[in-house]
Amino acid sequence: ADGLISMWVALRRSSALRTRLAWHEGGRCRTLAPKALPCATTTAVAPVASEKDASSHDTKRSLGLYWKLAKGKLTVWVSLSAIPGYLVALPGAIDPTVLAALVGGTFLTSASAQTMNQIVEVDRDGKMRRTMQRPLPSGQLTNAEAARFAAMSGSLGLATLSLGATPATAGVAAATMATYVGLYTPLKVRTPYNTHVGAVSGALPTLMGFTAALGMDLLASPWAPHALWLFGMQVLWQMPHFYALAWLYKRDYVRGGYNMFPLKDETGHLTAAMSKPYLVALCAMPWGLSACGLASWMLPIGAIAPSALWWRSLRAFEDKPTTTSCRRFFLGSLSYLLSLLALFAAFAKVEQSALPTRDQNPTTGSEATLATAGGSTTGRTVEDSTMITDPVTEALPVTEWETLEPRWREKMRARFLSACPHEKVRHYLFGIGKSGCPMSRESL
Repeated sequence: ADGLISMWVALRRSSALRTRLAWHEGGRCRTLAPKALPCATTTAVAPVASEKDASSHDTKRSLGLYWKLAKGKLTVWVSLSAIPGYLVALPGAIDPTVLAALVGGTFLTSASAQTMNQIVEVDRDGKMRRTMQRPLPSGQLTNAEAARFAAMSGSLGLATLSLGATPATAGVAAATMATYVGLYTPLKVRTPYNTHVGAVSGALPTLMGFTAALGMDLLASPWAPHALWLFGMQVLWQMPHFYALAWLYKRDYVRGGYNMFPLKDETGHLTAAMSKPYLVALCAMPWGLSACGLASWMLPIGAIAPSALWWRSLRAFEDKPTTTSCRRFFLGSLSYLLSLLALFAAFAKVEQSALPTRDQNPTTGSEATLATAGGSTTGRTVEDSTMITDPVTEALPVTEWETLEPRWREKMRARFLSACPHEKVRHYLFGIGKSGCPMSRESL
């Protein structure tokens, strides 16, 4: 009996010890107690985790709604169109703060204009299948919330452009917003020529890059013709681009009460015929810019491929107008624009008469480097095998045409030339003949 009692006491003590260990280890979710005992930390952490997940989900949802309200994809394209002018016309090295202010301010002002457009067209958007799920017609955001977003993004964008770039850039952005919301938006239901007004408004951001680099000096700058060319190119480009979009969604646009030329075109042949003259002009514009000495001949040569591809999609749409062929024509316009913007930034230039710094020996043909208000230039004095003995002639500076272009392109060209096989072959031949590299100054 004594043995049984001692065994019972030992078992009770071991059970009490396990219970104490379970409570002691409970804070770390490690227990020796039966599995039915709950872990204290599990019940406390679960609500916190769910609250964090819900908050993160709400933030992502709100960002997505405002991205749609700003028409984010379209606004990105607007911001991209402002960059080439700055890269071409900047007088020195690229200033990252100015470039960031240009892109960010353009994005914010475009987002404001797109939001105001949707506030005005909320009823019409609700009638169209393509737009009825936007934040305003679907009720996910209210008009008051959209108005606050438009006011905040617009004012912040204009301030960013004015302080980070130039006041002239903010002025162009304000003109873009005013024409887009005040003219283009109401004209969309009144006249089919609204596309022409919208094309002008949509092309104004191309001037913002030039004004960010030069300010109001652009008007007297040698880069003014380039700004006019880029503006005109984007005006012409928008006509076939939006004609294709209108024909793709013509039934939706009719339900919304809009007035556009392609909406009366049942077959698609009229839309293709209206688009063709604009494509002809766009294909000719790069050659005209180079013929005027405002760009390298590499610009029209490089534009051959995107022009041919876009023209091919137009011919396919013209021969067989379907939703598929029209969508390919529409997407071809995007690739064409992106290619032309890149080629313009790479090959636009200015040739002007310059007065080089006098060399100690003007007959040696040594290099003379010039610095101008519009960028950096590199020229070569005229070579002559005979010594100049006339003191009057010696006193006259040597004048010739110089190429004006941004410094970043000079550095990029030097990197290309260091790895160019054409230049390596020329080096092995002791510099005989002209450069065969398309990126060399002789080719440009």
